Amino acid sequence: MTTAHRSDQRQTMRPAQGMSPADPGSAFPWIVELRRRGIDARFGLLEVAVLPEPPARVADALRLAAGQPAVLRRLRLTFDGRPAALIKVFFPHDLAAGTPITGRRLIRGGIPSLLTRLGHATARCVDTVTAEIPAQEHRAVLRLPLTQPVLRTFRVAYSAEERPVLVTDAAEAAHLFQLQYEYSSTSPL
Repeated sequence: MTTAHRSDQRQTMRPAQGMSPADPGSAFPWIVELRRRGIDARFGLLEVAVLPEPPARVADALRLAAGQPAVLRRLRLTFDGRPAALIKVFFPHDLAAGTPITGRRLIRGGIPSLLTRLGHATARCVDTVTAEIPAQEHRAVLRLPLTQPVLRTFRVAYSAEERPVLVTDAAEAAHLFQLQYEYSSTSPL
């Protein structure tokens, strides 16, 4: 997702790269790339929880009926020890139960690799990106002043069968990120 880092530059995020599975036993490719470029990028797991009533937007995106729970994995991303993003990843409980998704450890190779191993490889994603004033939670976790905006990415990832397999709600410190989307003439609209 990112290409270069300097204290005076924003990281260029390529959203499509964030869903690429890693080779078995390998680290998450995006983290490997950042480290290759001299950035000490790390995920820290803040919370794993079963939510009996996930947020309405998440429940709708995951197509959960009333009373169906979701699993939340809440992570913080840091660059060279500085908080850069708060990432909440939600899964349908029936997909996550009994898997490392519900464990209290980081998932080697990242979630896309695990979903592939579980038979739920991501075939496509739909991202909605907004710029917002940070909520209290974002200011606290990312150590941001009220006036520093965040980029909010709400991603719904679908399997080849069009089942929503995860929702990501990420708040990235806007002064550290920029988004880059690539399109080709062969890509459907």
